[in-house]
Amino acid sequence: MVLLFFSHAGGSAKSYVSFKRFLPKELTVVPMELSGRFSRMTEPLIDNVPDCVSELISQHKDILSGDYALFGHSMGTVLVTEFVRQAKEMGLPQPCHVFLSGKNPPDEEMHCFETILTASDEEIVEYFTKNSLSMASPVPQDNALVKILNKILCTDVRMAERYKATPQDVTFDCDVTVFFGESDPLLRDLDMSTWQRFTSGKCEVYSFPGDHFYYQQNKEAVCGIIKQKLHI
Repeated sequence: MVLLFFSHAGGSAKSYVSFKRFLPKELTVVPMELSGRFSRMTEPLIDNVPDCVSELISQHKDILSGDYALFGHSMGTVLVTEFVRQAKEMGLPQPCHVFLSGKNPPDEEMHCFETILTASDEEIVEYFTKNSLSMASPVPQDNALVKILNKILCTDVRMAERYKATPQDVTFDCDVTVFFGESDPLLRDLDMSTWQRFTSGKCEVYSFPGDHFYYQQNKEAVCGIIKQKLHI
């Protein structure tokens, strides 16, 4: 069994490798790093969701021949949705379970910015810093590095905000598990059970104390649910 992890905006998928500590060894954790980010920094910085996902499927197609599940946090839920849509369109095997974390469905009108096309890089960085929506370490003194990290963040935010998909565009052919933090500023007054519309299976929702990155202090509990849902 393989579990593919899709990262939040501005984050490295490698950070999700820490989940391994609470997961059994027979479950292979694969971080899905996007082109142009972090460990793939020398590659082109792809700036739209469909092309990012198409490139990932091409790179990891061998994994999809066996049992696999998907976990996406925040922007990662958008990537998971598009991944399932493209895999189905290509006639590839579908995931046995989908885990969606920290974001509402991609057909609902909830956005960080009223008009993402006109939001400046400075506005995006300020918004994410003010609302603790980035897991970046304290700002490094290397101005060149700061510029690169901010460019990745802004690229990710813009492409996630532009992405749209409805249940008519994509349906998960498996059960779905939804996680979120009770104090997440992006999810105030939102009903996360509306993800049910995107699956032909069951949709169960779990809330945890904490903000957008609630899983940092609840990783063992989250992994316990993952093990339960994957029957491992």
